[in-house]
Amino acid sequence: MITIINDFNSIPGDCAVAIGKFDGLHIGHDAIIKELVSLKEKGLTTVLLSFDPSPDVFFGRADDTLLLTASETEGRLLSYGIDFHLILPFTEEFAKMPAGDFLNSILIEKLLVKEIVAGEDVSFGYKGLGNAEFLLNEEKKGRIACHIIKKLTVDHTEVSSTLIRELIKNGEIGKANALLGYRYSFTGVAVEGKHLGRTYGFPTVNFYPEKKKVLPPNGVYFTVMNVKERQYYAMTNIGVRPSVEEKKGINLETHLLADAEELYGENCTVSLYTYHRPEEKFESLEALVNQLKKDRTCCLDYFGL
Repeated sequence: MITIINDFNSIPGDCAVAIGKFDGLHIGHDAIIKELVSLKEKGLTTVLLSFDPSPDVFFGRADDTLLLTASETEGRLLSYGIDFHLILPFTEEFAKMPAGDFLNSILIEKLLVKEIVAGEDVSFGYKGLGNAEFLLNEEKKGRIACHIIKKLTVDHTEVSSTLIRELIKNGEIGKANALLGYRYSFTGVAVEGKHLGRTYGFPTVNFYPEKKKVLPPNGVYFTVMNVKERQYYAMTNIGVRPSVEEKKGINLETHLLADAEELYGENCTVSLYTYHRPEEKFESLEALVNQLKKDRTCCLDYFGL
């Protein structure tokens, strides 16, 4: 179990800390976190340290969108065995704090940090001067031990949350999933609609994603839905359902390839496997149903069903 906190008072004993944004918990973050967890063998309390908002969002260098919501992040962190996730509010005070002061007053004095894990692109303190070189120099002084993790590359490209965002926005779901190390997904509560899909043989489960989630292009995706400890192969339309009715905001409309019990009010997770086609507006219900039948056949073939 991981404990989520926003102050230092609840953390006992000497600590090992990993510093970073951990936006999306991709395969690069995975390497950092696994190194952190390995330090539990030394009797250290393990702490994942991040800021909200991230410095990039605070300074306007990045938009305030999410690869993982807060609940999705904590859900994924559970499997690692980290003791604490310390989320500090990023303020003007933190922005102006020299790296040395942050190391001394926050990490060493308050958290009793003995070992630090960070990526080679780590950046904290005023003007981001708390970088890997800074940490390694502090290690030479005997003040802390440092574990600097090299950036991962895939196909000669550095893994980053920025790259993953762009891949998702471009509909390159397979590539994004490879860099994430898991299937990009959406979680929400199934809402009751007008049952229009049921009238023409394609009943659906619908929910609206959190507003800050990074969205892929509107269209049809082959997906897997997890709900009530069961898994269903499915196809999902992400968009506004232009052939049926215009909706405010993006809707995830998922047709399960196998029959399921009533799911309204249940918490659902839809994981994207591949992009199939763009969202279309059809001239007639018959044209829509014919296309959905073709989509369903393709989806069955994709999953080998």
